[in-house]
Amino acid sequence: MNVIGYINRVKLPLSLIVALMIPVLTDSLVSYDVAAFFYSVSLTIKSVLVFILPFIVFSFMVSCFCRLGRNAFFFCALLVLGVFTSNILAIFTGYLVGIFTVPMLTIQASSEAYLAAGLGTLWTFQLVPLFSSMNALLAGFLVGCLINLLKLDLLKPWVYNASDGCGWFLSKIFIPILPLFILGFSFKLHADGILTQAVVSYGPILLLVVMTQVCYLTCYYFIAANFSIRKCFSDITKVFPAFLTGLSTVSSAACLPVLINSTEKITGSSLMARTIVPATVNIHTIGSAIGLTMLSLVTLRTFSLPLPDIYGFTLFAFFYAIAKFSVVAVPGGVILVVGPILQSLLGFTDEMLGLMTAVYMIFDPFGTAMNIGGNGAFAMIFAKMSRFMGLIEEAEVPETTEECGRNNELARTN
Repeated sequence: MNVIGYINRVKLPLSLIVALMIPVLTDSLVSYDVAAFFYSVSLTIKSVLVFILPFIVFSFMVSCFCRLGRNAFFFCALLVLGVFTSNILAIFTGYLVGIFTVPMLTIQASSEAYLAAGLGTLWTFQLVPLFSSMNALLAGFLVGCLINLLKLDLLKPWVYNASDGCGWFLSKIFIPILPLFILGFSFKLHADGILTQAVVSYGPILLLVVMTQVCYLTCYYFIAANFSIRKCFSDITKVFPAFLTGLSTVSSAACLPVLINSTEKITGSSLMARTIVPATVNIHTIGSAIGLTMLSLVTLRTFSLPLPDIYGFTLFAFFYAIAKFSVVAVPGGVILVVGPILQSLLGFTDEMLGLMTAVYMIFDPFGTAMNIGGNGAFAMIFAKMSRFMGLIEEAEVPETTEECGRNNELARTN
């Protein structure tokens, strides 16, 4: 049973690797028309997804703010500000590390080969989005705040049902066909003569991304532990079970109970753990913030495009940090929301986005584990801020689950 469970957890990354390698391994067996067919299918899937994505983003954003609104407004505002600040700091960390190291590690694809080769389509299917994902982000934010401010509780069940429906669509329909979605772009990249070079170029980047994430996470815990090395090590040890759960399941939602339990231990408060962790588990994602940022720089270099300067990147970082509030809890959910931002602000093409989606999904287990670890450190810092600002009285902070258990045992003994 454990073997079957492990196979189910790793089959998506493995299937994406296979989808990337099929065009290379079947180069002499697959005709031009077959490759063009799969590329046309991928573009059709993309067109449908782009059309419905603003509705998905809107529902997730409204649902997120409705759930946060269960607490006091100022507490929610501070939580949102803290998550936004933490995410954007991680995004800029990925940019600053990548801007200096990526040019030394990537293998640039030949622009001549890219222009000389090509793969056409057998048909064209295009749906024009009714509004952009960025407009959906802003509209979702405003509607969510209005529902909370006006106390329109009757609307919340509808909001949650819409969010659940969108989550079902992504997890039950889109994610299962993701390998097929990637396969068409893989044929396109191979026909353009850059797939092999692009895949090879990401090898050293994996090590660089993981090292950057680990160093950043260690510094995060060091600050949360009041610069105490001993407490920092102790806190990391306590949250390590949640870290391993995230690494193996590639799901923040799946390891939520483990993360709450670990956070109770490091914050000393079940109230804070059970409030902060569920509210931020899908929106505070420093692992993906660093990883996706560095991968975007690698992709730009792979396609021989210039890296953005600090001014151009700042605009992208701002919208990326906002977009994180609408990310769905499915593998690679962040790339679905950030894709339009990459295309509009960093100049990504469909082929670049397709390749990056596949590579990001392969990176996703490491990013998910780092996200989980970062949520524990964020809960520590935010709990201290809340107590300092008087949002939570010390008398309101209950004992941890372990302390409750020990006290109940003593009571039974006496």
